[in-house]
Amino acid sequence: MKFECTIPGQPVPMGRPRVTTKGGFTRAYLPKATRDWLTMASTIIKAHWRHEPMATPVGVRACFVSRRPNKLKARKHGDNRQYRPVRGDVDNLLKSLLDACQSAGVFHDDGQCAYVECYDLYAARDEGPHVEVEVFPLTSPPPGAA
Repeated sequence: MKFECTIPGQPVPMGRPRVTTKGGFTRAYLPKATRDWLTMASTIIKAHWRHEPMATPVGVRACFVSRRPNKLKARKHGDNRQYRPVRGDVDNLLKSLLDACQSAGVFHDDGQCAYVECYDLYAARDEGPHVEVEVFPLTSPPPGAA
């Protein structure tokens, strides 16, 4: 069973856990922006996924489309999507997405993810920020397997 979904809004990379002590106890927590995005994304994913979690190894295709910056709004840069080579690394964006999928019950553990195809882009002139995700079971052997 294949899963496809679009999550509207600016993609948020997984933030570094913060640690605080209170009353002699140590507590770790995620930054508010990360927590809010994870909650919103898992709610949207749950609304689209109404099946049991995938039990096989899975593949993930993700396209993170971020807000187009002012410097790319000039006509000379074109109207299409552009690669986004800045901080908010694609691996941290993927961590957020996989955690949201796991929380929503698409798969049991993000360790099941054995194939990833990922893009980090600026939006085209006429589109807003969003995340496109596709999760699918890996049933055939990998290329080059004997």
